[in-house]
Amino acid sequence: MPSTLSSYGRKFEDYMVQSFYNYGLFIAKHQWWFLIGPLVATVLCIPGLFFLQINLDLYRLFVPLDAPVRYEFERTQEFNRLPAGNLDAIRARFRRDFECVEEDCGFPADVEMDRLKRNLLLLQEDMVENNSTLRAKRDAKKMDDQKQMVAKRKLIPAKQDILRFYVVHKTFENLLQSKYLGPLFQYTNEMMKVTHEHNGQTYGLEDFCAKEPGQTECTNTLNLWIKHADVLFKDGKIKANPNLQLSYPVLYLFNRPKDIGNVIYGVDVKGEKNEIQGARVLTIHWFVNYPATSENNAAYFEYRQSLNSFWDKISENSDLQFIPHNDKAMDDEMLKIIETTVPFAVPATIMLMIFVVFSNWSTLRHKSKPVEMYLGVWCIIFALIITFGIFFACGAKFNPVTSTMPFLILAIGVDDDFLMVAAWRECDRRISPAQRLALVMGDAGASITVTSFTNFFCFLLGWLMCSTPAVAEFCIITSVGVIFDYIMQITFFAAVLKFSGDREETGGLASCCYKKNDDLPRPPVEPLPEVKIDCQHHGKSSSLPYMHKWMRDKLAPFVLRKEIRLIGFALFPIYTAFALYGCCMLRVDISPVKYIRDNSPIQTFVALADKYIWADNVMPTFHVMNPPDFRDAGNRAKFNELVFRLEHTNFSIGRVSTNFWVWQYQQYLNDFPNIDYRTDFYDRKNLRDFFAQLDYNQYRDKVKILDNATNGEPCVAAFTFQTSFYGLDSWDKRQAELFNWRDILKEYPEYDMFLSGIFSPFLIDQRHTIAPSSMQTIGSALAMMALISFFFLPDVQSVFLMTWSLLSISMGVCGGLALLGSDLDSVSMGCIVMAIGLAVDYSVHICYRYHRSEYLKASEKVTDTLASVGWPITQAVLSTMFGLAVTSFVPAYLVRVFFQTVYLVNIIGLLHALVWLPQLISALDPCERVPLRIRHQLMQKKPITSLH
Repeated sequence: MPSTLSSYGRKFEDYMVQSFYNYGLFIAKHQWWFLIGPLVATVLCIPGLFFLQINLDLYRLFVPLDAPVRYEFERTQEFNRLPAGNLDAIRARFRRDFECVEEDCGFPADVEMDRLKRNLLLLQEDMVENNSTLRAKRDAKKMDDQKQMVAKRKLIPAKQDILRFYVVHKTFENLLQSKYLGPLFQYTNEMMKVTHEHNGQTYGLEDFCAKEPGQTECTNTLNLWIKHADVLFKDGKIKANPNLQLSYPVLYLFNRPKDIGNVIYGVDVKGEKNEIQGARVLTIHWFVNYPATSENNAAYFEYRQSLNSFWDKISENSDLQFIPHNDKAMDDEMLKIIETTVPFAVPATIMLMIFVVFSNWSTLRHKSKPVEMYLGVWCIIFALIITFGIFFACGAKFNPVTSTMPFLILAIGVDDDFLMVAAWRECDRRISPAQRLALVMGDAGASITVTSFTNFFCFLLGWLMCSTPAVAEFCIITSVGVIFDYIMQITFFAAVLKFSGDREETGGLASCCYKKNDDLPRPPVEPLPEVKIDCQHHGKSSSLPYMHKWMRDKLAPFVLRKEIRLIGFALFPIYTAFALYGCCMLRVDISPVKYIRDNSPIQTFVALADKYIWADNVMPTFHVMNPPDFRDAGNRAKFNELVFRLEHTNFSIGRVSTNFWVWQYQQYLNDFPNIDYRTDFYDRKNLRDFFAQLDYNQYRDKVKILDNATNGEPCVAAFTFQTSFYGLDSWDKRQAELFNWRDILKEYPEYDMFLSGIFSPFLIDQRHTIAPSSMQTIGSALAMMALISFFFLPDVQSVFLMTWSLLSISMGVCGGLALLGSDLDSVSMGCIVMAIGLAVDYSVHICYRYHRSEYLKASEKVTDTLASVGWPITQAVLSTMFGLAVTSFVPAYLVRVFFQTVYLVNIIGLLHALVWLPQLISALDPCERVPLRIRHQLMQKKPITSLH
């Protein structure tokens, strides 16, 4: 079976080589079409670049497709779309009860009479209230019509945001002291007067703030609590007030709850009622709502910078520090990463061009290929333009992870250029340029086809299997970019080589840089007659470039020396041990700091939030989409049991923090002794009066009412409630607690419950899925690479060694990333998939060239292999490391991991390609076990050009 498989494999390889040889002849005959065609395609795709859209939505980018938070987010939107309902409608219950009396429904007569009297009184009250309601509605409708007319005239969407500043003491002292609270409230008043000049106009808070209905000026109402707190905490002592229970995170004013959990953090409490003693973080904020024109958006962004400068000056002259944060801060940071990273593609490309020009310059005109390689870099640029043009035209959006893709395509593409130029130099110069191009395509074309398709399928598999959208988008656009780069190499760059070959004796495309007689004296080259060449067994040029000869004459014998082999085999276990140690250190750690710049002002906020804001007052919102019938005491008890369990987890604050409208409603109904829960709980007048109370109107938007429900029957379609948790000062604790909440909710499926509104739950869901998802994706990529290489390289030994090399390089990259301080997250997972794609190139080039070598001794095969592809691989590694060195200056974890991955895979890959793989492949080659007599017979049947 192996011999049959090997025979079929050899036939397939020969067929590929012959096909590319014929294709090279076709290019030589129509070189102008292959030069002009790709240029036209590039120009046609340029308009697509103007459809560029940028995706900065963290939810859409980094929430795994199978994450529970996606379900929770969609259900939250479903809840928000539910109508609030109308409690002001005249009820139909009176009519039903009246009919029931006349039809004698079986109730006692006195009960029915009391019911009838009560409903008559309710009906009278309804009529009076509805008259005033109708007048209020008419006035509101008039104002709404005026607003709509203004909106129609402007046709501009509104920009909504929150200007928020977190206040901390520079040594994290307690801020609930008069010496801090009094000045702080004064600072908030002064901040409202800050202005900024933009394009000749002066902008202030009045131009951006959300104003109260009927008001034309901004207010400081949201921060008025600081003034009252100043009185309460005068002289550092809490003033006794019988009407105020200063508990956390819900205080009670006149026995009515007020949520303060989003105002103060890092709170010190005592007693069962969580009475506040101090706080480490305070919040000041203003709501923003303005017409979102491009001019206004630009002015708003600059105005925020002026506010930051204002608070910075305050910080310099006080003991307080002010940390800015707004709802769009992360969006701004993601955009900053793109704006910082993408411009580095220009110097990276220029440095790459400089490297390829000087590394391919020679004083011998016929060996010099600087302009050709320069155009090879332009091939990559054309491929990028086509890729992005098509993707943007089709509606695909650019994101921060995708911003590293141009650098990756540059690294992959230049490798193919070096291989094709090296194959050109190996051809006998006496052969015509057309046939030389055909031989180049037969040798290098098949090799770069293998690497290009393995790269393509590697990234395609990453797209299919990766559950993180940002990484999946990076994989699919990279896979398409690889294909377009491959097409450019075998069309445009191949035509460039033919065009250059026609002028090779005068210096090729750089002929203008040489004088007439600047070559060293050499014998004239006599062209061979145009005859059909055996593309499978053609000879090599005896005049190879210096570095090819050095690889052949110096490096290959050195690597194959017995003592060097022993050293190499001894060093490999040490390398493996370090790699495995690093892999064991690779831990899951997903944090917002991974998605912002190192020097971002949000870094301070994230550190503060991690210590206090996301730890001390976590208040998830629990949605009940199928409420029970609260008229029944058993249903109320069962639901109270659910709330009780949520209030008594390891990190629960307890009953004092629960914000549940049903309990407040029951307390309200208890003030009316004639009310019976069994009949009046869902009475619309009771509900309306309850929500109309100043202390309870905060619950109105948390309860969705059914308009078509008969009065007195269950009319609550859905509702939400909250309870708070503390002490969640690590992501591990947050993950465990979130899963605990979800598990509790699953035990009550009849309520159709879910939660939302907590600390970046998509990060936690990533923490839960990233490890198995990464292992699945990486393992599948390795298996796919082995399968594809087996198709293109159907030799069992070569496939085994290529897979071993790929696994070893990938293991080294993973371990190296861990030792350099990286963690397992969505960013590093994408980089590891990228490393697998890059590692394929080194393994395939060596294995393919060794397998195709016709020499009969392993040492000669290694020498032949390194002479052909050793220097091109080295050039590709050095050019990539030189060109992409500029990415080290991007101060962002996302780009830093990319930089580390590229350098690790190139260094480790080069070590495998030039040392370990040649040593191992020659040691395991079965040709060494063929008797010398048979070797001599084979040599006589198939003459081979000498290496020297």
